[in-house]
Amino acid sequence: MLDLTRIAGPKAVPERRTAVVARRRGSLAFRYAVGAPDTYLFTVDTYRYSDYRHPDGHLGWWRFELPPGRGRATLEIDFGRIDAGSVRVTAGGRRLPATDHWCNPGCALDPLGDLQLVMRTPAGEIRRIEPVLLKFVDRDVLRAFYERQYRTHGYTPPNDAPFRHELHAYKLRRLRELFTRYVPGGRVVDVGCGRSLFTEIEAAHPSDEPFPFTVYAGDLNFDSVRDRAAEIRHQKWAVFDAAALPFRDERFDALFAGEVIEHVPDVRAALGEWRRVLRPGGMAIVTTPNRERLVALANGMECPCSPDHLSELSYRELTRDLLPEAGFEFVAQSCAHLELWMDNLLNRRRVEDFLDRRGNTRRHLTAMRRLLPLGRWLPWVSLQLVVAARRK
Repeated sequence: MLDLTRIAGPKAVPERRTAVVARRRGSLAFRYAVGAPDTYLFTVDTYRYSDYRHPDGHLGWWRFELPPGRGRATLEIDFGRIDAGSVRVTAGGRRLPATDHWCNPGCALDPLGDLQLVMRTPAGEIRRIEPVLLKFVDRDVLRAFYERQYRTHGYTPPNDAPFRHELHAYKLRRLRELFTRYVPGGRVVDVGCGRSLFTEIEAAHPSDEPFPFTVYAGDLNFDSVRDRAAEIRHQKWAVFDAAALPFRDERFDALFAGEVIEHVPDVRAALGEWRRVLRPGGMAIVTTPNRERLVALANGMECPCSPDHLSELSYRELTRDLLPEAGFEFVAQSCAHLELWMDNLLNRRRVEDFLDRRGNTRRHLTAMRRLLPLGRWLPWVSLQLVVAARRK
């Protein structure tokens, strides 16, 4: 049981840091300790994941007066419609009406959302924020997200905010080294390929020798596959599910899954399918964000890298459990970036990577480039996992 006596002032502390929302509905238990209603302001705020712009990323806030003293309450959300009744609180055996609210009915849901239990002074000064990650598991939410977010593809250098571009460019270099070392030829399948990172690696290093293998790239997006097939003719292209490959057993010498595994509904089944299409001794190279990276550990909760990452993995989980269980032998890692420069570490807001947030400017390029290689030395807390494994 949570010990609220160690937390000074009015408080509302969730019993868990992740809540699953199915069919737009979910619930969360929390414990509270408050005085008279005129001594605090308590609101439930909801945002699209990591998007705290008001009003664009703000679904709404709802204010409640909790029974004086200590107790346990249940928060229920229903975002079938975003209105005054979307958030409800039950405490002391009765449902509490919202004393005030603001909501944004036109705000689209992302697969992930941020819910905050916020305590303020009567004058409105924030005293404490307790975050909870919302996971919207409905397929139509995910589909609508991709329709909004992935109408354009590729990575282009920004005028500013260069961190993600620097991380991507570094990852391309490391992947070229891994493929050059472990895949001397044959056939490689690129599952969930998007634009196919092989084409980006080649474009980034046009003077290097071309890869000595044939790439079979596939994705579920027909329009993307069709357009890329017309542009990149030396690769083979097809429409297929990354977790259900339309190839015979032991067809390929290597497999690449770049930022795919965190999206599949059943990781173990996907790894088994990837093993099936590899010949004995064939290589699988997987990239994915690390669920246990430094920022997540500092926050004490999941902090996914993207609003569509419902199932990120840790380094230990991937290399020590999932890959061996699926019949793979760990070979090498080339993980990237340590979030050593943290924002909000000493206050009560969510901890963030300074270089990926407030400090994401070109003036910090040197720091970015120095921290990117450090992920190889401490892979279990790195931001980006890059792992190579061999089929047994």
